[in-house]
Amino acid sequence: MTFAEIVRFHRERLGLNKKQLAEKVAVTQPYIVQIENDGKIPGDGVVLRLADALGLDRRELLFAAYRARASDDTRHFFHSIFDDLTPTEEFNQPFIEARKDVFESPDYSLRHLSTAPDGSFQVALLRAKAAEARFSTHAHKVPQVFIAVEGSFEISVGDTPHQISADGGILSVTVPQHTPHQIRALSAGRLITVSLGQVVRIAPGMFSAMAHDHE
Repeated sequence: MTFAEIVRFHRERLGLNKKQLAEKVAVTQPYIVQIENDGKIPGDGVVLRLADALGLDRRELLFAAYRARASDDTRHFFHSIFDDLTPTEEFNQPFIEARKDVFESPDYSLRHLSTAPDGSFQVALLRAKAAEARFSTHAHKVPQVFIAVEGSFEISVGDTPHQISADGGILSVTVPQHTPHQIRALSAGRLITVSLGQVVRIAPGMFSAMAHDHE
């Protein structure tokens, strides 16, 4: 179902009219009409209030909103992140494209910063939206380096937890290739992630086009 269909279905399931739902969500009735009839995708705050008013899981409705906002741009910047990912059964942090170089989940956002011209490394910014945000256990085919640039994080590499912080102490941790690891934010904050190795798929003309864009 589309985002609009989800909202309409659950509003009708609860026997609410548009005015009643608008009152519960603290928006106007025309705003609900725009969502249901015109395909308007509200901001995250309204999405969360809609979820509460409709008795829905907040994360699931956020995902539906992110999917609806997604562009049709090719995900070439993130092929390495998604294609070489080996998640465990409890892995629950799929990212939905928000813009060409930005991906969102309810707990994290991931933004491309730089890719080597030969595709040998990729740098991204991972932002934890709140304390206790978790990136569940997964592994990559290449080594990764995590560097705290704001706040504190616990990076569990295998069975060993490592605490890194931008506020003093250990600043970075390296995760070997094929090694299960998970991330837990000890506060809202940001990590620089560096993926090392020939991992990035380079689309024909990709970097010449990028160079042209930055002239």
